[in-house]
Amino acid sequence: MFKGTYIIIWSEKPDELMKFYRDVLELKLNEKVDIKAKDGIAADYGYEFLLTQKNDYVWIGKHSEVNGISKEPVRIMHNLYTDDVQRWFDKVKAAGCKILCVPTKTPFYREDKPWYVSTFLDPDGNAWQFMGTLSSGATS
Repeated sequence: MFKGTYIIIWSEKPDELMKFYRDVLELKLNEKVDIKAKDGIAADYGYEFLLTQKNDYVWIGKHSEVNGISKEPVRIMHNLYTDDVQRWFDKVKAAGCKILCVPTKTPFYREDKPWYVSTFLDPDGNAWQFMGTLSSGATS
């Protein structure tokens, strides 16, 4: 059994990506880390965000071999579980993210468990999904 998750996202423009995760997804910036060159490894830096209340993290860092946006954005999708899929969908849409799926009932939807999904690409073209209820006050 695993104890948690630590997602690493390499970017050509980590400062811009950091602002999206901080300002749009409202993730808490845990720390900015400056990595000094050592033993043949180039100096680098990145940002660590708290992803969940269970101390799961996402790291956004600069990588010399990453250029442009993701070439296969849906190969790996990260799910963010929420009680308000609609709110988060509206927020990323307003931020100009490419929307792959508007809030839609999942195949797991039941009247007693109204489960929705919405898929979007972050500014680097990485796929994320909001999963959960549509909103606390919404009806289907």
